[in-house]
Amino acid sequence: MNEQTVASAVGSLRAARMSEVASHRVREELERAWRERAAAPKRRRLAIPPFARVFATAALVVALGFVTLRSGADSPLYAFRVAIEDALVAVQADPVAYATELYDERLEEAARFDAVGNALAASRARAATDDALRLLNQVAPKSDQPEPSPSSSTAIFVPSASPTAEPAMTPSPTPTTTLAPTPRPTPRPTPEPTLKPTIKPTTPPPSPSPFSVHVAGTVVYSDGTPVNDACVSTALGGSCVATSVNGTVDFWIVAKKYDTVTFYVQKLDIMTGRTYRGKAYATVTGPLLYLGTITLRVI
Repeated sequence: MNEQTVASAVGSLRAARMSEVASHRVREELERAWRERAAAPKRRRLAIPPFARVFATAALVVALGFVTLRSGADSPLYAFRVAIEDALVAVQADPVAYATELYDERLEEAARFDAVGNALAASRARAATDDALRLLNQVAPKSDQPEPSPSSSTAIFVPSASPTAEPAMTPSPTPTTTLAPTPRPTPRPTPEPTLKPTIKPTTPPPSPSPFSVHVAGTVVYSDGTPVNDACVSTALGGSCVATSVNGTVDFWIVAKKYDTVTFYVQKLDIMTGRTYRGKAYATVTGPLLYLGTITLRVI
């Protein structure tokens, strides 16, 4: 059998016609098949129970929340993570410890992104750090010491002088042998007593008690590069109370409320011999003092 034989056989089929009996029989078979299919029971679709839908939705929400809370400052979900963490402060048993942990974690995250050179993620982490500092100042207990108030002026009480009775005049006896009038003695004026003012002692207001203050901040060069091993002192040219690590300073001091503390930051570049200096000052209002970003320049 070759291609010409097959082509001729197919061509002959185009002109062939089915007999009436065969055509009628095929039609009956098709109609019977359609009737049986229409009468057959329909298969039920797979039904999902309601509790399975609820469980799937809850699992999706939990997974989304877990991914959001694990996102870093370089993720688009970081803003949602910060909002969720800030909202959880109100339901914590110890909100001060929770806010302090948030602050330390975000400060470390900002330093890490500064070290790898991701300025956008570092700026997001620093903004979140400022937000954590605001929350910590809100939930931190206020100091029991009263705020200093100006002392009242010295009160001087002057007692009113009692009226002094004038001395009685005793007329001298007039002798009968003379007609000249006897001069009366002139009474001397009685000096009024000198009254000394009574000064009421005033009690000075109690001074605030010193307490431990957590100081933190960021040290960078003028181009935004974090500074390592920069000396932080409380006096110009004084001894170091702390040194920066990857642009971050974190130490403790003892101060009183409303004290204004000045910090001097210095860095000596051994390669060039240049000395970079910077300064920052802040007022103590609570247990946490954030200095912000300190920029060092050649002075």
